[in-house]
Order: sequence, then structure tokens, then C-alpha cells
Amino acid sequence: MSQRTVYSDPSLKRRRTLNRYLDLPKFVDFLRTKELHLESASKFTDHMEGTLPELIRHDFSETPDIIKSLDNISILELERKNKNRTNLSCWTSGTKDNMALWKIYGGSKESVAISTTVERMIASAFNWLKFGRVKLIKVRYIDHAGRLPNGVYALDENVFALKHKAYFYEKEVRVVLTRPNNTAPYPIRLPVSINKLITKITVAPEAEEWFFKLVIDLTKKYSVSVPVKRSDLAFLIDKAKRHSTHAGQQPLAL
Repeated sequence: MSQRTVYSDPSLKRRRTLNRYLDLPKFVDFLRTKELHLESASKFTDHMEGTLPELIRHDFSETPDIIKSLDNISILELERKNKNRTNLSCWTSGTKDNMALWKIYGGSKESVAISTTVERMIASAFNWLKFGRVKLIKVRYIDHAGRLPNGVYALDENVFALKHKAYFYEKEVRVVLTRPNNTAPYPIRLPVSINKLITKITVAPEAEEWFFKLVIDLTKKYSVSVPVKRSDLAFLIDKAKRHSTHAGQQPLAL
């Protein structure tokens, strides 16, 4: 492909922190392989992923000139092809813990969050241009069935900057890689220098001491010099547990 640069959403400041929540197996795989996993967009469980808003879909389907210009290919087929050639790595923006993401993507007390910045991600992404076009985009949360906010809506990588507003809590930033052809979907693993990409590793707020030490040991084993820290929530959670114990209360299972 002719691209020689990595595109970054202008609204993303270079020092903006990005976090990715990982369970233990995925974290170990990341340390061991030193590769960032980009899943095929066609494998995402959100069925609205990579689809245009309903009003745009209607225009595509009901306007003869548009249909003709697309060689009479249905909008559903165009969306499918666009998903097949696209791979994504999803991060959340901001420095604060996101408890919902700890639960959903960490999945347990034995999980971590890896942190980077927009600037570091862009620097790493230059090594990926041989695989396709790379964009770092900030997700916009919309109502796919409602009125459209201002913007350009097209069936390219930018459609993956749209998610339903039900997912707003994710505050997502994505690495979007568009491969140069519409081949069958498959995951891509991209090489990274962990010590250059990652700024810190945060252990889940409810993790026990043995797991914190395990994460430190794993980073040493794989020659990762990135600092390992506890979540900022850990102190408050431990304090609340001690208070409950002294008060003779049993914690409620949620």
C-alpha cells in the first residue's frame, strides 16, 4: 500500500493515556509473544459493529444511483466485506479505573490493565504499515436508529469509529488496521517493543498479594522493565473490607 504514515484522530492529544484490560492468560500471551493481538472485526459479538446507521443504510438501499455505483451489491454485503478486511485493537481513554471494564474484560480479580499513550501507540504503529492502512480513532457513540450527529458516514475504516450509545461507558479508542484486500477474516498479531509501548501495568483493584507478586515475577521473567502498580482503588477497597470485618458485617455478593 502507498500509505507511509499513521493517521491519528485530531481530537486525541499525544499524551492521552490509553488502557487495555486483560485477564491473566491474555496478559501472559502478550508478555511471551511481544505481539499486540488485533481481532477481525467480523468476530466481534456486537452485531452492530461495522454497520452504518439505519438512515444511511436506507439511502444506500433505496437510491438507484447509489445502488448502480456500487455494482448492485447490497449494503449488507458491503458491510460484510468491510468487516472481513478490518482488524481492531480496543483501548479505553483516561487515567481513572473503569470498574465496568475490570469486570467485563479482566473477568476476575486476577487481571491487569496495560497503559500506553497516543504518542507511543503511533510510534509503534509505524512498524505495522506493511500489513495495511493504520488509523488510531476515537469512538463516537450514537443511536443507530435515531437522528444522525454531524459527520461523514462511509463504508470504510471510519465506520468502526461508531458504536451505539449503550457502550458509552467504554470511552473507547481503537487501532484500526485495514488490509488491502477483501480476503477471509483472520486475526493479526503485530510486533511491539513492550518497554517502548507500555508505560505501566496496573493490577486489578481486588487482587490479592500473591497475584501482585506474580505479575512482578512475570515481568522479570520476560525482561519487561515497565513499572507494576496496584490500582488506585485497592487502598479504598482494603480499607472498606477491614471496616466491614471489624463491624462484624459480611460483604454482600453482587
